[in-house]
Amino acid sequence: MIKKIKYSLTGLALASTIFLLNGCNEIDNSGENIVGNNLISAEVIEDINSSMMLNIVKSTMDANATNAFGYKAVKIKYNTNGQNDEKITASGLLVIPTASDAYNAYRVSQGEDPFSISMICDNHGTIFTDAEAPSNVEVSNGMPDHSLAVSMTGYAGFAAILPDYIGYGDSNSTRKPYMMQKSAANDSIDMIKASMKYMNDNGIPYNGQLFLSGYSQGGYNTLALAKEIEKSYANDFTLKGVAPMAAPSMLKTFGDAVLQTDANMSVPAFMAFIADSYSYYSDNLTLDEMILDTKIDVFDTLFDGTNDITAVHTNLQLPLNAPTLGLFKSSFITEYMSDENHKLKQLFEENDVVNWKTNSKINLIHCTSDEVIPYTFSLGAKQSLEAYGSQNITLTPIDGNYTHSSCGATAYGAAVQWFDSIRQGD
Repeated sequence: MIKKIKYSLTGLALASTIFLLNGCNEIDNSGENIVGNNLISAEVIEDINSSMMLNIVKSTMDANATNAFGYKAVKIKYNTNGQNDEKITASGLLVIPTASDAYNAYRVSQGEDPFSISMICDNHGTIFTDAEAPSNVEVSNGMPDHSLAVSMTGYAGFAAILPDYIGYGDSNSTRKPYMMQKSAANDSIDMIKASMKYMNDNGIPYNGQLFLSGYSQGGYNTLALAKEIEKSYANDFTLKGVAPMAAPSMLKTFGDAVLQTDANMSVPAFMAFIADSYSYYSDNLTLDEMILDTKIDVFDTLFDGTNDITAVHTNLQLPLNAPTLGLFKSSFITEYMSDENHKLKQLFEENDVVNWKTNSKINLIHCTSDEVIPYTFSLGAKQSLEAYGSQNITLTPIDGNYTHSSCGATAYGAAVQWFDSIRQGD
C-alpha cells in the first residue's frame, strides 16, 4: 500500500491522542516484559510540569492546544555490546510523560485507573559531534528543547527512548560504528531494556506497546532494530509499528550509485564516515586502499566527536556535491565497479536491513524530493521486504519542495500520527 500524505508536525491532534493512553485489557501492564537487568544508573536531568509544557507546545507546535503532558527527562546509562561484541557502557535519553491535573481529574471522573504509557524508541539521524547526542543536548540546553521528545512525550503522550549511539555520550571513547546493523540493533535493544527496567523500578506503568522510528541513519537503524527484535526478542517485546524515514536502507545500491568515476557525493562526510567505520571494523578493508593519499592523515581525528559536519568537509577540503574521485582512489573505484564480489560490496550486503520477512507493520516515510537519500530507496525497500513475504508494508510519500534536512519535521509528524492511529487504548 502506498499512502499519500502532506502535513506537518503541528498537524497532530492532541484531542485525539490524550484519551488513548490506557492500555486495553489484552495489553500487559505487569512489567513482565522486562527482558534484562543491564541498567547501570539513571539521573533525572529535567522535570517540567504540564503547565510549562503547555506553554512550549502552544508557542512551538499548536497555538490552539489546551492540554499537554509534563516531561521528565532521564539520562540512562546501561551495558551493551559493540560491533565486535566488546563490552560497552552506553547512554541515552529517556523522556517520560507525566499527566496533567486536568487529565488525572478526567480519569478519576470516569472511575478509571491511572493511565499507562506506550513507548517510542527513536533513532536519530547522522551526527558528528558528541554535543549532538540526545542526552548531551538535554543537559546543555537546560530546557525541554529536544523537539522530538517534546512532540512524542509532551504532546502525544508517548515515552521516548533516544539512544545516544555507540561512540557518543558515555561511550564517546569507542570508535563509531556507522551504518552497521549489528551494533545499531544491540545498542537500541539494550537502551530499551534499561528504560523498561527504570520505569518498572519507579512504578511508571508501561503498557507493553513499543513503536520504533528514526530518520536518515536513524531510519536504517530502525530497520536493523526491528529485524533483530523479530529474530531474537519476539517473545519479549510487543512491536506495534515501525516507521523508518528517509532510510538509506539499500547500502549496496547506494554504494553502486556513488562509487563511480563520474559520480558526485551529495554529502561527502557521509561517505567518509562509512569508509572510516567499515575499514576500522573490517579485517580486510583499509583506508589506505580506499582514500586518496592526500586525505588519509585527517582521518586520525576526523570522527572523534569534536568536528561538526562543516568541520568534516573543511578538513577533507571538499564541498557538498564533490566528485567521488575527490575522496576515493580511482583504482579502488575501478575494482569496486568491476568485481561483483568486492569486499566492500560484501560488507554492504552483510549490513542489508531489507532482506527479511517481517510480521510487523512498517510504514516507510519519505519525501519525494529528497536530494540526499532518494525516494526510490524507500520504494526499493518496500519491494524487497515484500519479496521476502512481508505483508504489512506501507509506503508514505510526502510531496512538496523538501530537502533531506527540511523534511524531518513533516516526516515525524506523519510517523507520530500513524503511531497514534494504531496505538491500543480505551
